[in-house]
Amino acid sequence: MHNVLLANINDALLKPHQSLYEMIPGIRSANAQATDFDEEMIFSYERGCHKTTTHNNSTYLISNGRILYHDGLLQGESSSGADCRMCHECWLAVSKGKISKFSPANGMWIGDVPDQLKGLTIPEQKLISLYRHNSCIIKLHSPWHSPSTAQPALKGNCITFPQNLSNIATSLPLSPNELSASIKIIFIGSSKPSRHHLRKILSVRRQRILDALIWLKENNVLYSHISLDKHIIASLPDDDVPESIWETLDHILDDKNALAEREGYTDDPLTSDQAMSEKATSDFIPLNPSGVLDVNGASVSVEDINNQMLQKLRIDTNKQSANLSEINTDDDLIHMVPRGSAPTNEYNNPTLLLGLYPTLFPYGTGAFEDTSRPAKISFKKQIQYLLSYNDRRFEEHHSFIFIVFNMLQRREACLHARLITSKPFFSKTADQIASLNADDIKQVLNGIEKNKINTSSRSPQVNALLSQVKAVGGKVMGSAQSRSMLRNQIHGLIFNQGLPSIFLTINPADINSRVALYFAGIDLDLDAIIPNNLPSTYQRAEIIASHPVSTAKFFHRLITTVIETMILGEGVLGPVKGYYGTVESQGRGSLHLHMLIWLDHKYTPSQLRENIKDEQFRNNLRDYLEDIISEDLDHL
Repeated sequence: MHNVLLANINDALLKPHQSLYEMIPGIRSANAQATDFDEEMIFSYERGCHKTTTHNNSTYLISNGRILYHDGLLQGESSSGADCRMCHECWLAVSKGKISKFSPANGMWIGDVPDQLKGLTIPEQKLISLYRHNSCIIKLHSPWHSPSTAQPALKGNCITFPQNLSNIATSLPLSPNELSASIKIIFIGSSKPSRHHLRKILSVRRQRILDALIWLKENNVLYSHISLDKHIIASLPDDDVPESIWETLDHILDDKNALAEREGYTDDPLTSDQAMSEKATSDFIPLNPSGVLDVNGASVSVEDINNQMLQKLRIDTNKQSANLSEINTDDDLIHMVPRGSAPTNEYNNPTLLLGLYPTLFPYGTGAFEDTSRPAKISFKKQIQYLLSYNDRRFEEHHSFIFIVFNMLQRREACLHARLITSKPFFSKTADQIASLNADDIKQVLNGIEKNKINTSSRSPQVNALLSQVKAVGGKVMGSAQSRSMLRNQIHGLIFNQGLPSIFLTINPADINSRVALYFAGIDLDLDAIIPNNLPSTYQRAEIIASHPVSTAKFFHRLITTVIETMILGEGVLGPVKGYYGTVESQGRGSLHLHMLIWLDHKYTPSQLRENIKDEQFRNNLRDYLEDIISEDLDHL
């Protein structure tokens, strides 16, 4: 992080993009002046007497048209004024007089979440969304046998299933009868919970829905055309689980297969004696978010990939016809895929995620791949930024991380597609590609976009090309090809270094780790052996489950520290010449690492087998193994 004197920063770099002037509360024009309160806030920062209260409880203040975030303002080290704290990337841009990518000056302002949109349940969020992109299965488990005690013991998974996008809504809220098509509840336990027990995560409250929609119509540009359906609003319950969800709830008695989904290399902390003995409350239901991902790219059709390749060929053809001597490779990275029969285009729609998640983008700002931005931001970079956003709203959401991952997978499948053809057609195919006309390709793409495919009207070269060429994808996150690449790398290491010496699994107990809670934003005294304010087991489980990005950062820091201090250098294993590790998640969502380690010694397997016959060598080897391996059976 860098601290820069506020007075030394060009005001133009701190003022919002012109498209935001009518969106941001407190700014209505490019010449907006600071309120008396905000000027007092700036003065307090400069004098080192900053007050803890903020204007309208916002995370930012406005001064002379500039947007300044409270967390980024520090008391100056001199009498010259306040300092701005910024990351290295932003500092590089500002120091060169350029707009930083994730600043309001670049249109990257999403605003604070108002009270009207806070604390909405999963059904309530679906009722007010412009689009619907996913279905959700919530599996709840309870080891208790009485409905009166079932609620405090509830735990489970919220599983997200991507589906085709629906058309944009013209009136809201969605009818509660339609919720059963996208939300399914499965309860596993001896006794079915009461309706009251499920209100915390499944309730629909009429007044909360009405307040949310009224606020969105007044403040979110995407909702300006929406009409409120009074009949549907009147049919909503005051505060209850919708009938359509309750009637379709499946109750399964203790199912070994279902319970095994949460099993891992260590016992589930929520089934420990300590967790069972803690005072139960009705405030915490830990739901581990998970998603069904298209690891093999099945949702990306061959037609989609072919269309992507035609787009790239069209651009290449246009370049050749223009006799361009230099090719800008950025132009080849086309993300648009013709939507075919899909109701809504997910590839060329900057406001898609804004309409999907109004509770995350309350003002309808911060669009993706917005061409009006002075500094361009890729889809992936913007997702990474949002998942590390200061108020953690994006990582805490039950489905956002899985939906954007699915979208990234689909984009990568098309982006990294390659054309292959059999050897007999290779020369002929190359000639056909070279002879393609950009207008012919454009005609085919227009037909695909309108869902009108007529092979008879196509150019003979295009028909021949599509019949002889196959499009294949690779480098897709989580795909079979990516796993195969990992195996090939391991095989290469074995070929180069020989067989590994040690197979190691590291499975951090994140729920019981105070460091993991610290990463999740919990204020704890890490130096205290037994902190006074340590949350209960169920509270810790809810915190860890709702902060997957922070938990992943904790896991990365822990594993990196273990490797640097215990494996490499003068580690506990002795000299190490190589290692290879892969990360997996258990059924309950916690991460663990499998690692192969190559010890730095000169013995081949046959030499080890021969030397082990020597008593001194055998004793030394046994002492070494006893030194690096221990077991703890206290929990048995």
